[in-house]
Amino acid sequence: MDDSSAAGAPRYCIQCGAPVSPVNNISGSMERYTFQFTATAREYFRIWIVNLFLTVITLGVWAAWAKVRNRRYIWASTNLAGHPFTFHGNPAAILRGNMIIAGMFVAYVAMKKFEPGLAGILFFIFSVVFPFLVCKSLRFNAHNTSYRNIRFRFLGGLGESYQTYLLFAGIVPFTLFIFFPAWQFYKKKYFFNNLAYGMTGSTFSGRKGPFYRAYLLACVIGGLCFMVFSSLGAYAVHRLSTVLGNTGASGTLSFVYSLFFTYLIMAFIIYALQAVIYSMTMNHCWSRTRLGKAYFASTLRARRLLFIRITNMAAIFCSLGLLIPWAKIRRTRYILENLAVVTASGLDDFASVAASETTAVGDAATDFVGIEIGL
Repeated sequence: MDDSSAAGAPRYCIQCGAPVSPVNNISGSMERYTFQFTATAREYFRIWIVNLFLTVITLGVWAAWAKVRNRRYIWASTNLAGHPFTFHGNPAAILRGNMIIAGMFVAYVAMKKFEPGLAGILFFIFSVVFPFLVCKSLRFNAHNTSYRNIRFRFLGGLGESYQTYLLFAGIVPFTLFIFFPAWQFYKKKYFFNNLAYGMTGSTFSGRKGPFYRAYLLACVIGGLCFMVFSSLGAYAVHRLSTVLGNTGASGTLSFVYSLFFTYLIMAFIIYALQAVIYSMTMNHCWSRTRLGKAYFASTLRARRLLFIRITNMAAIFCSLGLLIPWAKIRRTRYILENLAVVTASGLDDFASVAASETTAVGDAATDFVGIEIGL
């Protein structure tokens, strides 16, 4: 951002976000820079539909190039202080990652059908390799993302990845899934505590408590919703059974009820409530992350994100999937426009310091495997 725009930028309180009177940065005033998302559903639909067609006719090979095209458009449409982000990913590296995952999946399915005993061994091998792939993928994605010609880096080590994705993941079933929120916390910690912009590293001071509160709230809401839907479904089946009497149609209807309300409705509730968990945990994670002298502020609202997710699912279902691009742009816009960087030194000084320190950073990460990792 140039000096004129920096001088005229509104300033906000770091705690509450309320505007404050301009004060010279030397005295320690905070400036708030909100992300802006300029992508449109129409432009993204054109990219998405072409990628979908090419992926189908190439039997999935084009998926790597599709991911790069999608990310480049999303990154270029994400602006901070008037500067867009850039994605430099190499489709060949992503293709290697896709081939590794696809190869393991095909081998597992084949062995499970013809040699069930060996399928377990292959699953164990994949579990051991997976933390390695996570670490390499996070480094790949960070290295291939830049802002103002300065690349990000991921500094997490293999040891921490194996602890997070193998040891802690293995603990979860033995605690009757009570440890699950803590595992999600450690996954976020692995990412937020090891991200760097140039040579400026991040620090993360998050806690597990907010994760347990988020999952507890989601469980309570999900349980109540399931009870309501189940009661309505049982009442509907009872009324129809009374009309049909003790016939084969009544038994078929009961089976459909059990399948639909037990599995589909529960899956819908869980998928929808992920928005509640996401908003609460990400607000906490961003507020506890520092990148040099920069702070972050996330103001996601659980009810708003839940509404977006539910209406997105309804739109996708009613359009037979054609509104997937619209749904993604809508959700991404809400998330990004509720994220801000708060700093007293300004982004110009921050960028110049990072740039001066990255001259010795090579391109050693460009051959890392790029796979999709859910954090």
